[in-house]
This record gives sequence, structure tokens and C-alpha cells, in this order.
Amino acid sequence: MKLSEVLIKPVLSEKVNRLTEKYNRYTFIVNRKANKLEIKKAVEEFYGIKEEDGNTLTMPSNVK
Repeated sequence: MKLSEVLIKPVLSEKVNRLTEKYNRYTFIVNRKANKLEIKKAVEEFYGIKEEDGNTLTMPSNVK
């Protein structure tokens, strides 16, 4: 998978803003097929930072 396909968009909400200010954590929506190593590599390449730790969470789809 190409690194440009891994990160879809950053999450912007009040809760994420508090996490960013207090703990220096960032949240992204990523491709469901991407694994942790691909996500880490994409974040480090696009933002020019060294990722210390990464957590992932699979959200179920909402049925409407």
C-alpha cells in the first residue's frame, strides 16, 4: 500500500484538541487495510517527526 493512501485525514474535535494540548497526542482516520507499521511510517514521513508510540482502534460502522 502506498503511504499516501494510509492517512485519510486528521480528526478535529474538542476532545482531540484537549488531548493534543495536554498530552501531545494526535488522531487520524486511516485506511482499514493499513497495519501499525504502515501508519507509523506514513506519520513520520508526512509530518517529519519521530513517533514514540502508536495506538489503533477499529470502529464499527454505523447502520442508519
